[in-house]
Amino acid sequence: MERINVENFNYDSIKYFVSVASHGSLSKAAYSLGISQSALSQSMKNLEQTLGVTLFNRNTRGIILTLEGKILYEEAKVGKDYFENAIIQIFRINKFETLKTFKISTSGTLFTIFIAPIMRQIIKKYPKINFEIISVATEKDVVEKLQKEEIDLALYKTSGRFPLKEVASQKLGNLNYAFVYHKDYFEFDKKVKVDAVKDIPIITKKRTGRNNSSWIMTSFSHIIICESDRNILELVKRGVGIGVYPAEYIDDDNLATIEFENVPETKRIVEASFLNSNKIAKDIVTMIMKSHQ
Repeated sequence: MERINVENFNYDSIKYFVSVASHGSLSKAAYSLGISQSALSQSMKNLEQTLGVTLFNRNTRGIILTLEGKILYEEAKVGKDYFENAIIQIFRINKFETLKTFKISTSGTLFTIFIAPIMRQIIKKYPKINFEIISVATEKDVVEKLQKEEIDLALYKTSGRFPLKEVASQKLGNLNYAFVYHKDYFEFDKKVKVDAVKDIPIITKKRTGRNNSSWIMTSFSHIIICESDRNILELVKRGVGIGVYPAEYIDDDNLATIEFENVPETKRIVEASFLNSNKIAKDIVTMIMKSHQ
């Protein structure tokens, strides 16, 4: 069987053929392409001769694709779409248009600790990308949301290394939670028994997945559940109760911490997860790691 040297093939004729097949008419295709109908007709004859097949027949209604013509059209129009999309992308880059939106799933606390300090650096490196900060995904939702491209990078807290075999996962650090109160409203010794303060509201977040803070829910009479650490701190500052908050990020001199006797420390590991194919996410995680060295 004779082989065609595709490297020497005139791809303009394929573009012309796709236009003819799409319009169903030589005259309409010629007008769309901006060439004469006779030039287009000659190009189609040359294409049929090169391939050794008849691609379409003419009738009073226009052109009718042969079996070979239908096969070529179905394959060629896909290639044309890819080619046009590539041209559009290059044009956008040249015109400094945004190519995509990069979505970071994180809590307010983790955003403040890990993302905000390097955001200027990120924007400088990726000036043509929009960034969207969305609500944190839970451990069980991370894989699905990454695979569906609903998020590009997920920062979340876990009490144990959460095995995500489907995606890349990087430990960013630890958060050690403390019991914090406002000194204008309460006065405690540094270490106290749980029974001594069990009637004072404890302000915490609802924990999902594996955690070591479930004892709080059964040890105190009043529990206030918040959606974010920021809300917890706001209530603590107003003297509502004792908050469970990351110890490393208590920066108000009016706030103090207490320890409960015979109570384990509440620690949370901060993880970053992303698809291995997402080079931008991988780069941002590297930036985070360097900024916390």
